[in-house]
Amino acid sequence: MNRLLVIAYYTPPLGLSGVMRVTKLCKFLPDFGWEPIILTVKPVAYYAYDQELVRDLNRAKVFRTESLDPNRIYYRLQVGGCRLRNPRTEDGEQRAGTREETAKIGNRARLLNFLFLPDAKIGWYPFAISAGRKIIAEFKPQVVFATAPPWSSLLIGLKLSQKNNLPFIADFRDPWPTGFQTPPFYQRPFLNNLLKRIFARASLVLAVNKGTAERIAPKGEQKIEILENGFDPDEFREVKIEEMAKLEAEKGAGFRIVYVGNLFENQREMEGFITALSSIPDVRFYLAGSADCKSQQLLEAQPQVKLLGKVPHQQAIALMKGADALLYIGKPNQPVGLKLYEYLGAYKPIIIWGKGADEASELIKEFESGMVCENGEELKCFIREVRENPSRFTRVDRNRLNRRFQAEWLARRLSSLL
Repeated sequence: MNRLLVIAYYTPPLGLSGVMRVTKLCKFLPDFGWEPIILTVKPVAYYAYDQELVRDLNRAKVFRTESLDPNRIYYRLQVGGCRLRNPRTEDGEQRAGTREETAKIGNRARLLNFLFLPDAKIGWYPFAISAGRKIIAEFKPQVVFATAPPWSSLLIGLKLSQKNNLPFIADFRDPWPTGFQTPPFYQRPFLNNLLKRIFARASLVLAVNKGTAERIAPKGEQKIEILENGFDPDEFREVKIEEMAKLEAEKGAGFRIVYVGNLFENQREMEGFITALSSIPDVRFYLAGSADCKSQQLLEAQPQVKLLGKVPHQQAIALMKGADALLYIGKPNQPVGLKLYEYLGAYKPIIIWGKGADEASELIKEFESGMVCENGEELKCFIREVRENPSRFTRVDRNRLNRRFQAEWLARRLSSLL
């Protein structure tokens, strides 16, 4: 079997969308002749943890290194009991932070990314380089694959591939150079130069969607290809019946709309949705995730809303399967988010709320899976259509987004580089 060195800072037991792409690719790649060897960091302070996702890596070799990045240091202070709470529950499971802690981590990360180059995870670089050299010497992988953010992962992949003369794949999950934030002027020359070096060295550059590809690719660049996010078919076959039953028991309460994910930059959209929701008394809205303080207060004041908090990924899948419809709200400047692909895998009608989600709108149009709504009348129309003919929104095949097929595609591209 061929071997692929995967450089990924975000891996299980960390949760949320940042870990899903590399986790699912590594789950299925062995089926197509490629064994992943994952180079990642030891436990770090993070928004949420999901132990169930660790099972997806049981056919990969995983090496975890030390790091001097702020999230690793913060985690060690927590575990050491230095004035901070231990991030574990009484049964030993790692806990997700409270809403206040989540906000602190997010604000700290944004600030520190402006102080370090190429980002705040550069403290991982020397440890990852040292471990990567040993891994390459012992296991002799044929290709190096680095996924970003953090951009420090690309810097590590670039260095290891150059020193060992291995093909290099750079994978962009977010737009360059700092996700959805504009970098300060003093960082731009370094970041632009790094991007040029990545394209010069890489055998293949992957982008998660068309919008990301357009933002990172130099004009006329031929190396870049799109490998979309997707859904894991196994998760939808293994849905926990008790989680679906919770929503089934509330069927008498009316039409059930579920949103899975966090709401931190969508206050205006959420205000519009809640206004529309209040005009349809028999609709219930379930939020599985966190929200900023203003959105939280708005939701708590609405009797049609039920806040479920952060849930493990498999429970989120069960909630999607148990819903009558799924709500998608894109983040500012985000072409299309991971949750929309999993919504499509759930084969449930989808509401895209508000303007500015062109690529997301193109997806639901391609798969005839939902509608774009901007007001109460359009939402009423959508709900009426779902009630009258729900199969209208679920009849188009979606295997193009199946993570297994995507891993097979990647395996073919890997083999072509040898």
